[in-house]
Amino acid sequence: MGLLPVMVVFGLSFPPVFFELLVALLLFLLFRRVLQPTGIYDFVWHPALFNTALYCCLFYLITCLFV
Repeated sequence: MGLLPVMVVFGLSFPPVFFELLVALLLFLLFRRVLQPTGIYDFVWHPALFNTALYCCLFYLITCLFV
């Protein structure tokens, strides 16, 4: 069994999932910025749960793209 790959940035080692989380976070912030003015949050029952589900879906899609 081999070791998981590690990415080293400025002497700090990060697992690859860390960068996937960052990409998903950036996409989430972009999506949220686009969705807020459209008024979609008026139709959402619980905006915090919607945001969490949106982030999880984006993270899943990014993870599928990297694997």
